[in-house]
Amino acid sequence: MKVVLCDASPLIILAKLDRLHLIGDLLGKDIVVLQCVVDEVLGERASTLERQRLDKFVGTAATVTAFAESDIESKSLSASDRFTLTYSVRNTVDWLVADERLMRRVGSEQGIAVMGVLGLIVGAAKRRILTNAEAESALRDAVGLHGLRISVILYQRVLDELQGRID
Repeated sequence: MKVVLCDASPLIILAKLDRLHLIGDLLGKDIVVLQCVVDEVLGERASTLERQRLDKFVGTAATVTAFAESDIESKSLSASDRFTLTYSVRNTVDWLVADERLMRRVGSEQGIAVMGVLGLIVGAAKRRILTNAEAESALRDAVGLHGLRISVILYQRVLDELQGRID
């Protein structure tokens, strides 16, 4: 069974989009979320609906694990990010769900497959879990309404891919 470890930002964006199911649908059902990540996503900044979706997800679809150790020294990464990366390396997870660029790079350098919100949306469209129109709407909402920060070039590339202009 493939182990999937989730960082906070994709969980937050996917909860806002009501698309948390994409993680299990695409990457595997053995989903792990560190307690520090749960604390972060269920914090006071979460809306009531977002908190309900996240609470349900971590209560039914994920295993919450207490882990607060780091083998990574970085002033650019939060403690939660360092713990997540350390856990992923020590436990040889199959997938790391993360959007933060430095986390993605470090995870990849450690040989861990990494996927973020964009990869989940595109993958869901390719596997017909979402229609292309639903995926385009999710992309637009993630960026326009929910604060997913990506470059204009990447946004256009993903939109073109969803519209069938590139493979």
